[in-house]
Amino acid sequence: MAFDLLWYIILYLYPGIGSNIIILQYLLSQQGNILMDLFKIIVFPGLLFIGVVSLFAEWYDRKIYARLQNRVGPFHTGYHGILQPFADIIKLLAKEDIVHTGAEARSLAAAPVVALTLTLVMMMFIPVYRSAGIISFEGDLIVVLFLSTIFALMVILTGWFSTSRFGEVGTARAGMQLIAYEIPMVLSAITPAIIAAYYYSVPIQINSYLIALGGTIPATLALPSQLSVLTIANITQTQAAIGLPFILVAPISFAVFVIALMSELEKIPFDVPEAHTEIVAGWQTELSGKKLAFFRLAGDLEYLWGAGLTAALFLGGPWGPGWDIGLSQLDRLFGAFPWGYIFGTIWFLVKVFAIIFLIANLRTLFARFRIDQIVRGTWKYLIPLAFLNIVILQAVFYFDLFGWQTTYNLLLWIALLI
Repeated sequence: MAFDLLWYIILYLYPGIGSNIIILQYLLSQQGNILMDLFKIIVFPGLLFIGVVSLFAEWYDRKIYARLQNRVGPFHTGYHGILQPFADIIKLLAKEDIVHTGAEARSLAAAPVVALTLTLVMMMFIPVYRSAGIISFEGDLIVVLFLSTIFALMVILTGWFSTSRFGEVGTARAGMQLIAYEIPMVLSAITPAIIAAYYYSVPIQINSYLIALGGTIPATLALPSQLSVLTIANITQTQAAIGLPFILVAPISFAVFVIALMSELEKIPFDVPEAHTEIVAGWQTELSGKKLAFFRLAGDLEYLWGAGLTAALFLGGPWGPGWDIGLSQLDRLFGAFPWGYIFGTIWFLVKVFAIIFLIANLRTLFARFRIDQIVRGTWKYLIPLAFLNIVILQAVFYFDLFGWQTTYNLLLWIALLI
């Protein structure tokens, strides 16, 4: 009673404090959500998790690449050299940062920071333990592809800011290569969205028909009213709903996407922008110390992002046996442990490292292409192939070779009879 009276006196004397107290109470009520969001961003599946996995992915790639060339690869730092990528980053951070006369010092210093930030944000869109990433909204597939293009522009600007002849040659090559291969990458990335759109187009049409017919929808039909197919989470959920990874529906798009990804990562045979036997290190020639360390780490994160996006679009991401255990509404009602998150993370990592293994093998099979061969290859082969694959899929959908429309028509008649 005395406390209530004191509280009313304070509100009477200082009326403005009431709104602040209400805001404070709201923040305290949301404290659990805020702490969970911070945990997701900082620990899992955020910064700490993707940093560790990206360094491990570099070690795995280097070990596979070395074995295929009859070499040992990283061996001494840590168990079988597992800490070598981390040691490389620490070593570069301790090195002297040299900027030669004539370079754009401020712009050159800002470029690695922006590039690293972009890759960290790009990784937030990748679904790791569930169908959606930390950042997920309608049309996020287009946004993440746009961010990858900005990263390519940062690579070009870095070589330009260095004002080095080797850097300018590497920048010219990087500009022609990275921008050209963005086109087949985007065309291949939207192919899973086209498949998801067709899969849900028929039930959406049936949904509209039933509403127009009777005003209600039978409970026996679970029909979506609207769907944004340019969302990574919906593409992942569609593969889980069908029970079929899109790599089996559109293998050509998968192949084109992997080739374009290798070009974006400047992996052999697409490493001509930083060809060490020709132009020292290309656009990275004038980078040293912290700048080179940031770009190395950004490259590892981009590698993990590319493999994760490939897994999400064509392999279902975290989808696999056991990925939904303990996640249903009934399981949550009874407080079941969400084992599905653990199984989903395991399936995601298995698919990501399978893609890295594939890229390591492709790196071993081919020698470096010339820049004219690389540019001619994308305009004459990859882009027409990506368009051809979309046309083939449209023909397959038109003739209903998957039988999805027939199945939904049968379900419609059953629902109407019931």
